[in-house]
Amino acid sequence: MAEPVRLRLVLPQVARAELIAGDAVEKLGRRIAFPRDTLAEVKLAVVEACLNALEYGAGEVEVELAAHPNAARPWLEVVVTDHGPGFDPSGVARPVLEAKLHSKRKRGWGLELVRRLMDDVTITSRPGLTKVHMIRRTGGE
Repeated sequence: MAEPVRLRLVLPQVARAELIAGDAVEKLGRRIAFPRDTLAEVKLAVVEACLNALEYGAGEVEVELAAHPNAARPWLEVVVTDHGPGFDPSGVARPVLEAKLHSKRKRGWGLELVRRLMDDVTITSRPGLTKVHMIRRTGGE
């Protein structure tokens, strides 16, 4: 079995920094022949996780990427880390489409998108440290 290809990024608090992580995901996914549609979903989930970390965290955001080229079923693993105030993931209400359409605030879909687009999502958070650990396999689960 081939060793995973790993990449670590540190995103600064600047406009469009999340796109750097999205580009890295795309390059790693292509390297292990991830299907284009699946890769687009992973990229969107990672960009959303990074946007949340950049908005609610403090300072730089760390992104660790690993492409696991298992011949039977390649998979991507991503961990997004910020050092903000933390939050209770179970306390984040799931957005309701009808309510969002009639609301002035259209935001609030990021965490829901991450959960729906990835196979496994684990969020650990406390003051000073939030980690969003995501896994996506080819073909979904």
